[in-house]
Amino acid sequence: MYDITRKKYNGEMKFTVTRAYTHKTVAELREELLRVKSIVDYWKDKSDKRAFGEIKAGNISFEKWREIYASFGWIELEEYRCFYNPNSVSIDEEIITALPSIEGNSDNEQSGTWASYELDKSYSSFWKVWNKYYQKWCFRLNKLEMARFDMRRVSQTQTTRIEEALFVLLGLSPSVQGTEGFENFSLSERLFETDSIEYQDYQGNKLVINSNLYSNDDYGHLEWYLKQKKEYVLIERLATRGQPSDFSDRLSSSKFNEWAYKNNYIEDRVPMIRNTVESPFGEGFAFSLFSGLVEVGYLKGSFDCMWNLADGMSWMSLHYLANEIVNRKLIQTNSPFEHIKKYIHYASTYPLEDQFFKPAIDKFSETDDEKIFKQECDLINSALDNIEPNKAINYGE
Repeated sequence: MYDITRKKYNGEMKFTVTRAYTHKTVAELREELLRVKSIVDYWKDKSDKRAFGEIKAGNISFEKWREIYASFGWIELEEYRCFYNPNSVSIDEEIITALPSIEGNSDNEQSGTWASYELDKSYSSFWKVWNKYYQKWCFRLNKLEMARFDMRRVSQTQTTRIEEALFVLLGLSPSVQGTEGFENFSLSERLFETDSIEYQDYQGNKLVINSNLYSNDDYGHLEWYLKQKKEYVLIERLATRGQPSDFSDRLSSSKFNEWAYKNNYIEDRVPMIRNTVESPFGEGFAFSLFSGLVEVGYLKGSFDCMWNLADGMSWMSLHYLANEIVNRKLIQTNSPFEHIKKYIHYASTYPLEDQFFKPAIDKFSETDDEKIFKQECDLINSALDNIEPNKAINYGE
């Protein structure tokens, strides 16, 4: 569960939380992403085997491509920008004869029978776009799994986009939308669309190939999967009142929140009183830490209750905080991640010790940004710079 919007009821502060588990939803999406990876691998294999494996990366000129096939004894059909293997096909006075097939080859697979320049180029292009799509969603799922639930985009606006409402019901933070990796996020986005490639085979037949990245009713694989979730169907009905012709990608925030409460997707909770007896940092140091972090805007809440991260702060920066108070020798502990949770409410099912940013390493990825959480870490640093080390802590070692 994740704390989000604060409210006052009879003078008592409460928090709105989601009843869905982020980790479960992300695990399901990761299963679907494995299917995407298999398609990436398929196009990569096709790309690597072009021209007898002589094309190592990217594309080459038609002249160089022609030289490779000619050097292996293949025969060019210039008008089709195509080569055929004389050991697989015999063309004599426009009579085409298929010779006994080479094991593993067939006429609908170019590997041992024929090759088209445009087709060879398409393999590399399709691998790149599928790989970019895969890397984009790898980044997104890492971010969704590690992001603290924050419902401000839904609770503090008059209207809510259908994608934001869907995230709420699935336990995903709607406030990641509009941030790095989710710029202008939409289920109908087509960020990596490519044109179909036209080519000709050794018989002169005109053929077309496409990446099929958006073959599921014009949706990408992960976007299509999300649209099939029962939660999406419910939101769509709520937005259209059962009339598909009235579909809009926005619905009333107040009506959505009322509906989500009524159907037990979100609920209110009272902050937990902190166990001050079990205080591994010591209450003196804890007060200094709390005061410093509240002053810079990293924390919110009451000192005597479990502290909460301020709106927009992430679990990854909490991981940084736990590490940093040890690295700076402000406390002595061999369990910084477990001990910080005695003070700061940690709601994720994902282990805090694993909540660190892993930048994308693929050269085709556009989401590699190692400084994504630098602002939060700067807030933590400015608070810790003014805190004196605790000289008497060696709790629970």
